[in-house]
Amino acid sequence: MQYAIEMYFDAASELRLYSLWDEFARFGDSSMRDSESRPHVSLAVAESLDLPATHELLDRFGRCTNTLSISLRSLGFFVFRGRIAYLAPKVTPELLALHGRFFREFSVLASRIWPYYEPAVWVPHCTIAIGLLPQHLPPAFDACEAFGLPLDGRVVEIGLTEFEFGVNKRLHSVPLIG
Repeated sequence: MQYAIEMYFDAASELRLYSLWDEFARFGDSSMRDSESRPHVSLAVAESLDLPATHELLDRFGRCTNTLSISLRSLGFFVFRGRIAYLAPKVTPELLALHGRFFREFSVLASRIWPYYEPAVWVPHCTIAIGLLPQHLPPAFDACEAFGLPLDGRVVEIGLTEFEFGVNKRLHSVPLIG
């Protein structure tokens, strides 16, 4: 099993992102919709963790963290680990501070944290599709153009998800209330 800490969007932004997932599924991969995931930006991924302590951390973090404005501004690709298409948010000092503050506390509760999520190398992203083939690139660009970037929304919730083989199971989530 693997565990992800994910930040979730306000309802209107989430609905728009689901529609983009659906559009990508029409011409390529549908794994995001099939996985029962929610549109999100991951703060960390780990191979193992202390579940009760992580639930407590999320509860505490939600109580002391305000919702955050986020602007998904561009389409990007990771060309490793399955050709991942994503929307990249504008990186702001507030976003980096939130990630750094969370990661410091989470790193003592987890082991084998994926190095991509360490603060010095973290690339914040909202995954749109996994496993795109070269012939999917033109329709991917067209879909994002029709979608109308940027998507300005808010991050309003943080959660813990367990995943394996493309199936996600939500274990715990809390609103960000500050």
